[in-house]
Amino acid sequence: MASPFLCVALRAPDDAATLPHPDIHDGGRRRPRPYNRMTRLPLRAERGCTMTRKKGKHLSRENREVIEKGIRDGDSARAIAKRIDASPSTVTREVKAHRTVREKKLSPKERASLRCANRDSCQASGTACPKCSTKLTNCKDCRTRRCILACPDYEPRMCETTERWPYVCPEGCPKRGWCGLPKCGYDAGDADAAYRETLSSSRSGICCTQEELDAMNAIVVPLAKQGQSLEAIWAEHAGELPVCVRSAYKYQELNAVGLTSLDMPRKARLLPRKRPDAGGAGRERVDRTGRTYDDFKELPVEDQVRVVQGDSVEGYEWNESDVLSLHLVAHAFQIYLKKAVKLSPAPVVAWLDVIEEELGSPEAFEEIFGILLLDRGSEFDDWAGMERSCLVPGARRCRVFYCDAQNSNQKSPAERNHQRLRRILPKKRSDFDKLSVWDVAVCCSHVNSYPLARKSGTFRPIEAAAALIPQHLLDALGIERVPADEVTLKPYLMAHAVEQ
Repeated sequence: MASPFLCVALRAPDDAATLPHPDIHDGGRRRPRPYNRMTRLPLRAERGCTMTRKKGKHLSRENREVIEKGIRDGDSARAIAKRIDASPSTVTREVKAHRTVREKKLSPKERASLRCANRDSCQASGTACPKCSTKLTNCKDCRTRRCILACPDYEPRMCETTERWPYVCPEGCPKRGWCGLPKCGYDAGDADAAYRETLSSSRSGICCTQEELDAMNAIVVPLAKQGQSLEAIWAEHAGELPVCVRSAYKYQELNAVGLTSLDMPRKARLLPRKRPDAGGAGRERVDRTGRTYDDFKELPVEDQVRVVQGDSVEGYEWNESDVLSLHLVAHAFQIYLKKAVKLSPAPVVAWLDVIEEELGSPEAFEEIFGILLLDRGSEFDDWAGMERSCLVPGARRCRVFYCDAQNSNQKSPAERNHQRLRRILPKKRSDFDKLSVWDVAVCCSHVNSYPLARKSGTFRPIEAAAALIPQHLLDALGIERVPADEVTLKPYLMAHAVEQ
């Protein structure tokens, strides 16, 4: 007689007849089974894996070591695949692609044709050797020479055992001692090295067609000859070029692009070391109290970011004239002005007066050139003349600050920007006395129209500064926008003043 407790435990609830079976379709859809702690886990999780591998990832050295051990132990491809969390086809492709095949050396009396997979069906005669004397005999039966080694249809005959899993010679094969067919094996170290080599070689070389390369040269070479860097060319023509700018530099190293290293403005050049001057008369000391670089750093941040850095660019040492450089750091905009006399403060003050007169008031001048950061050259000694207004007596149009001695890096943006001007007027090759005011303005126009790269994208300084500098001031200084494909940063732009 059954226990009453067992009957109670086995009795179905009163509303059991109204509950649908989990497998019964409801409205054309199968209702999901309720969660059960005793439900079996997926097969892979139940049986476990020795290692996990993300989908789409390449096999690692550890994966290949597992494959090598599995082959040595006589495991199936499916069993090995489960250990490395891959498909069986991945394992078989790996073994066939990276197995080592070693052919036995031919003996003097051995017929090489016996090793060809096409020997039974081949009827070639006198085609393998260029000067065959036995054309009446098939190449495979020729005993005069080993024609089969030069035959284009030659394929090594493989053992039937190595054409199926595990695609290598089995351990303890009784034929190994006398078999003349290629010996196959799988070594994890050799396989991984072969994989790494393939990974590198597949990404080297030129990855575009000859037509694409010719089209790229047609765009890049003329602009590079004008002095534009590859970054500037790609900023304007990226959609027309088949590769990125980094690949273009690699192609140039491979001589696939019609450019030499001398055509690349950013290539390093070794210049002779400067020697200090043996002597010379010193100049009168200037009181820069309250105008040092430390005083500049104490300014509010909004004043520091609108700084204008000043410098001088020189030609030959014996030139009487040079170029005044005013660099608006926030907009990367550069103003170049020719000075008739270098090392003299008077031309600098005179040019600032011209700019203030064109702007119309000291307030308008202060809005653009209110903070000047200069080096300690003698041409910038007259800070009082630079600060005072030429329109309103007693008014101040700007504040002047100086870098520390021998610290031109404190105005590094201006120093870096001179590199583009030096592409037009190279150092120790340019005669600044032959330059006119408008020649310098032309150089300034090309430099400011050159596209520059920033994190937010490419921009042209002349367009960025349009919101700050009035157009009538640019017209008065002779600065204008140059079309992108006409920007030239090469010495032939000022051929009359540059030694070619």
